[in-house]
Amino acid sequence: MSQLLEVHGLHAGYGPVEVLHGIDLTVSAGEVVVVLGANGAGKTTMIRAVSGTIHRRGSVRLNGDDIAKATADSIVRAGVAQVPQGRGTFVDLSVHDNLRVGAYSRRDADVAADLDRWYETFPRLAERREQRAGSLSGGEQQMLAVARALMSRPKLLLCDEPSLGLAPIIVQELFGLLHRLNQEEGLAILLVEQNANLAMDIAHRAYLLETGAIVASGEAETIRNDDAVRKAYLGY
Repeated sequence: MSQLLEVHGLHAGYGPVEVLHGIDLTVSAGEVVVVLGANGAGKTTMIRAVSGTIHRRGSVRLNGDDIAKATADSIVRAGVAQVPQGRGTFVDLSVHDNLRVGAYSRRDADVAADLDRWYETFPRLAERREQRAGSLSGGEQQMLAVARALMSRPKLLLCDEPSLGLAPIIVQELFGLLHRLNQEEGLAILLVEQNANLAMDIAHRAYLLETGAIVASGEAETIRNDDAVRKAYLGY
């Protein structure tokens, strides 16, 4: 598989505080890559750095093109969409308007068809299309956040703790959708997730992040079968 995302020597942080200390990672076209780590390891900072929403140093390439100095808007137009931690919906806008915001960078004529598609995929959103996003349940807001990201037709989807605060049945439904999108449409996914077992079920490869540095990486099954990893991250 060709390399879709290549990150080398990535440094990022907030003001004078550096959180990422030169991390390297790759995501191939059509691949699901999970990043595991404890709270405070730098996982959210990594997602923000890749998406261009915080200042970063190092090499970030998408399909071979350097996007390290690109703005967040131009990175979306290049094919990267983010589902942020905490959902990040526009709470005062309707469900329908949130989805239309997700397509703001597009110039094609197929937005209406994609709206229909995601309403069919997420029937609860279709039922609530005129409701304010802020009035939805947590699970519905997460579905909206994912659907809004998909409205940009990304090549790479960045997911930051998508299971956070959701009921187990909603989490299973959400991860089932991510798995289908990867398997059926070849959508590449870079996933940060505390629910390590569920994340590893759909991942091809995994990285372990500790205090802003990658300490291990490999095929998902290899990482999963490592005794130290199982005890530290998988809970058995």
